[in-house]
Amino acid sequence: MDLSLATGISQSAIAKWELDKTEPTASAIIILAQFFGESCDYLLGLTD
Repeated sequence: MDLSLATGISQSAIAKWELDKTEPTASAIIILAQFFGESCDYLLGLTD
């Protein structure tokens, strides 16, 4: 499944994160955490 379609986050935003051109916003991190079933802290590398 395409991450962009599943989350509503634009493909260009995701591509910029992958290329280290920008970082996700707080709202994008929340959306990703919900999608992956993880905490925001986990996605940010603050917990295991």
